[in-house]
Amino acid sequence: MSGSLAGDPGGVRAVLIDADGVLQLNPPGWNDDVRSFVAPDRADAFTEDLWAAEKAALRGECSFVDVVREVADRWGFTGREDELLAHWRRVEVSDETLAVVRALRALGLACHLVTNQNDVRAAYLRDEVGYGDLLDTVFCSCELGTTKDDPAFFEHVRATLDLPYDALLLVDDGPAYVETAQALGIRAVGWEIPDGVAALRARLAAQGLRLPG
Repeated sequence: MSGSLAGDPGGVRAVLIDADGVLQLNPPGWNDDVRSFVAPDRADAFTEDLWAAEKAALRGECSFVDVVREVADRWGFTGREDELLAHWRRVEVSDETLAVVRALRALGLACHLVTNQNDVRAAYLRDEVGYGDLLDTVFCSCELGTTKDDPAFFEHVRATLDLPYDALLLVDDGPAYVETAQALGIRAVGWEIPDGVAALRARLAAQGLRLPG
């Protein structure tokens, strides 16, 4: 491993980083834009149906394009599928989180993306947002066939990286995913962008990863 860590890293050799809520947020008005495809009095039921239908695409059982076609047909806006899909290609990346990722990598730690995504958004994040270049590996649920609430997700990550669980540290905004990782022996901290980057640095320091600056 190149570089040196400030303080005792406690055996951590790789950091697993979530996308939504940690590296990025949806742009302001994103939810309202999605809800606008149906009348206001139907918007709650529509979004519940859409999120439920997306779960199959998150697990890689089908393309999200097909999901959107079926939902559009069911809710009466056939022909506007591309408009809805475009919203899954919109994110606002946190420059402060990216700076932490770069600092971790500069110190010699590998950093890997671990995220629940459908195939449309996964390709966008890897190729257009640039996570494929920024991070050492991109692990997406649609490609692993399971989501992060399933221990099999992290088992696949561990096997691919060929590291013991206690050499991994997860940063995630989802309590259920933090708990799943911890149950396997992965060190895991809960954090989301609104908490502020100082809180992230403090939580990493509590795990032995004290960044300079």
